[in-house]
Amino acid sequence: MSELVEGAARQEASAAAAPTRGVIFLSHATPEENTFAAWLAAQLVSAGYEVWCDLTKLLGGERFWRDIEDAIRNHTFRVLFVSTLLTHTKPGARRELDLAFKAQAELGLTDFIIPIKLDQFPFSAMDERLRDLNIMRFDEGWPEAFSKLLKLLEREGAPKSPRATPACVTEWYRRSIDQTRRVQTAEENVYSNWFRVRLPKAIMLHDLGVGAKRMEGVVAGFPWPHRILGEWLVTFAPAHEVNQTLGPVIRVARTHEVRTEDLIADGDATLGIAAGDASNIVTELLGKAWNDTLQSRGLERFEMANGELAWFFKNGQLDKNRAHFTSPSTRKATYRQLVGAKSKRTPDGQKVSDGFWHYAISGIPQLHPFPRLVLRHHVIFSDDGAMPWQSAERMHKARRSVCKQWWNAAWRDRLFAIAANLGGDAATLTLPVSEDERFEVRMQGMSFTAPRRFFEDNECGLNENAEIELIEDEDEPEDDDVGSP
Repeated sequence: MSELVEGAARQEASAAAAPTRGVIFLSHATPEENTFAAWLAAQLVSAGYEVWCDLTKLLGGERFWRDIEDAIRNHTFRVLFVSTLLTHTKPGARRELDLAFKAQAELGLTDFIIPIKLDQFPFSAMDERLRDLNIMRFDEGWPEAFSKLLKLLEREGAPKSPRATPACVTEWYRRSIDQTRRVQTAEENVYSNWFRVRLPKAIMLHDLGVGAKRMEGVVAGFPWPHRILGEWLVTFAPAHEVNQTLGPVIRVARTHEVRTEDLIADGDATLGIAAGDASNIVTELLGKAWNDTLQSRGLERFEMANGELAWFFKNGQLDKNRAHFTSPSTRKATYRQLVGAKSKRTPDGQKVSDGFWHYAISGIPQLHPFPRLVLRHHVIFSDDGAMPWQSAERMHKARRSVCKQWWNAAWRDRLFAIAANLGGDAATLTLPVSEDERFEVRMQGMSFTAPRRFFEDNECGLNENAEIELIEDEDEPEDDDVGSP
């Protein structure tokens, strides 16, 4: 009997000595994913979970382990592995992932690792051990993916800590913030990437009398932005232009004309077009007109992973590869370089030519609450000053490496510069949709007044007075983000 009592006591003592798995371990590439990692750690702690991240150390708990291997093996409930195209090249992140898989196998843990897909790289580039796991798609939107992550942690019974509170996050932020970068109570004029659009007055739906099955072949050579809707050709071009282009065999049998604004707001009951579908039609036509116009202006195109077309100037297309504009803040004429040389620095310190960089924009049409184009920034690389690199991995790696010093002002002013070049003296870019009709884009970004401003007295960036060359380290030293917390 005494042996049974002693055995039970030993089991109780062993259970008491066993480590508690209550920590969410956040593994990521340093420093490239620091912003996301800090955001996610703060959100998880505010939701009540203890989190370890190299930026915050342990939030919502106490430091109780000797090293990262001990933390993963003995104290971690789940490992969140932030996966990007760059992550798998970082030795620190790779080591943490290897430790997690080793602990999972040796300790018989299930669903121990949760991959977080942060950017839009191909799944084939992900570590093959992660591909069949339950991947959190943060590349499709942070708030939505975080909500799914919380539900997953709740379903799997992740322990919470009374020390993990929003107040804990606030205190960490107060201690870690750089006092030279802070929010001030003062009005600030904020410039956006929204550009207002004037719509054509009316949109035409033409019945060509050929039936829905023949429509695609019949209108294949139609030069203006259009959409096939059953047996109808949707365009801003009037009937006589359609006849002139497609005739003499094909003629418009009848035309249904609708005010563009009415179609967007209410759809069309006569043809059974819902308002949402009508908005999609006009949005598509605006996008086609934008891309057609930039192509006609001689800009080069690059198709992004999400299907957007990014447009850029070729080397030598602009005088000194610069575009001139009037700064909204100083009201003075200035310029920004939009194309430049790119080099690589080899491991022995030699600099070798590696083509060109190009500032690029893509246009996203939006109609609600008012018509506008949202212009997005990109940097494209080419070997010859015109043809973009074909390797998405090479493009991504170069962009992440050489644009580290492109702060907000560098991006904003290049947007001002390319917009001024496209708009010309009238500051308006016309996007023709027929011989007489057009979208008109006001090529001055909308601005807003904010009641707060973010002050930085240590801003640094590109030297705009000299020719800007971007230099990529061929074998950039990796940040060894593994060590004792």
